[in-house]
Amino acid sequence: MSAEIIGIKRKPRALRKTFQPSAPYVVEREDEERGIRYMVVDQRPDSYREVCATMDWEESPDPWAKWNAEQIAQGLNMLVAYGLETLPKVKEDF
Repeated sequence: MSAEIIGIKRKPRALRKTFQPSAPYVVEREDEERGIRYMVVDQRPDSYREVCATMDWEESPDPWAKWNAEQIAQGLNMLVAYGLETLPKVKEDF
């Protein structure tokens, strides 16, 4: 049994979301059944991770949740801009 290689007829689309090296921390919104979750995410390819999250749940509403997440991301991006952020060396055990 041999596999046949089939060529792609068109070019793959370019990625729309771009990574900003000067501001790698962004706020991502995630709608859930209980409410809205705002996640502060580090988008650098070498350290991609969720840093923290604020929630605006139905049972305990927080009108400041989005603003708080944006302020956290802005503060972390300022550390990056001033060269004051140092990431720890983490061993990954998988």
